[in-house]
Amino acid sequence: MRWRRLFYLPLLGAALLLAGCAGRAAGLKGADTAQGKQLFVKNCGSCHTLADAAVTGIIGPNLDDAFRAARSKAGGGFQDSTFFQITLDQMRLAAPPMPRFDEPPNKLPEEELVDIAAYVASVAGKPVQQTGGSATAP
Repeated sequence: MRWRRLFYLPLLGAALLLAGCAGRAAGLKGADTAQGKQLFVKNCGSCHTLADAAVTGIIGPNLDDAFRAARSKAGGGFQDSTFFQITLDQMRLAAPPMPRFDEPPNKLPEEELVDIAAYVASVAGKPVQQTGGSATAP
């Protein structure tokens, strides 16, 4: 009887994981990374370092350092979509001293959270490049 319960435990965990992921409506496509950059500088730049945004905050993690290794082949070669979701989740489920941007008094509209996350995902841990391209995520 005990083994039977243990057999179902991984299935239950997988089902809960899939159920949690299915509810995510935010996506990287169509996000305004130019606006995301402006919002990042305004709301995040005093705490975080991010070379592309030319900010050097010292309270929160250096986002270039945090994502650089994970972008490498040895670090897993993660894609922008993974960094997007990590960033979005961190803004929603932040641990102090980082403010939560999904509730007052620092609440930002969902579209702005998505724009910031898309911007960070597109540049963090990458060499800074001068771009004249599109302001919308691919």
